[in-house]
Amino acid sequence: MKIPAWLQENMGIRIMSLILAVFLWSYVTGGGETERSFVARVETTHLPDGLLVSGTPVERVELRLAGPRLLLTKISAAGQLTIPLNLTGVQEGVVTFAALDTKLPLPAGVRVTRIYPSTVELHLVRNDGMMTPSARGER
Repeated sequence: MKIPAWLQENMGIRIMSLILAVFLWSYVTGGGETERSFVARVETTHLPDGLLVSGTPVERVELRLAGPRLLLTKISAAGQLTIPLNLTGVQEGVVTFAALDTKLPLPAGVRVTRIYPSTVELHLVRNDGMMTPSARGER
């Protein structure tokens, strides 16, 4: 099959134009910045022996994340987001965790624009073995 002469003219420019068009299309559809809502699970770790979480602690946090559309799609596809709260060295009483967005493992380029609630309070009590189910955090 013979390629027409008009199509052979400026072949380099045509190829460069096609490459540029594909790059622009992929940037606009997949690489643009966007914002999406997510829900993150709050997970406590390293609770000292002899202490229990009293009452009903916050289990989920609502988030708005902004960043490249492709990264937000990957976060969504990966499943549940988790905010770990390290309880190492805490004592009986009320423990408040603020700046939850800094505890959330996110890829570079993704940022938290909104988080609700912005703080989590945990009421810790001694486990004396005689507590009611509600004081142990059971439902």
